[in-house]
Amino acid sequence: MARARELWEALSVALEQQDVDAIGDLYAPDAVMLEPHNPPHETDKLIQAYLSSWLQARENVDVSVKRMVESPDGVTLAVEWGISYTAGGRRWTDLPRSSWLEVADDAIRYQRDYY
Repeated sequence: MARARELWEALSVALEQQDVDAIGDLYAPDAVMLEPHNPPHETDKLIQAYLSSWLQARENVDVSVKRMVESPDGVTLAVEWGISYTAGGRRWTDLPRSSWLEVADDAIRYQRDYY
């Protein structure tokens, strides 16, 4: 069984590589992703489509982890992280984020992001 930390690390790499197929593979079919200022993204396909659209407007994506706290059973993870990217001719550097993840059956089932 994949632990939340392993799935987060795979998600970070997929974001940096802008690998939309890999992103879609990380989420459960009934996954939910929540973030400020957007309606819920529900299902792996809609999460994948949303992140694909988001990544299309960005280049040179870099994810840096500040700290992680994982539950003893590996099912839940809290991660404080930053993201840098180039968009609109400008470099955005180390924008602060935090995420909560819950995993089930080797996939991300729930994700809530804060920024």
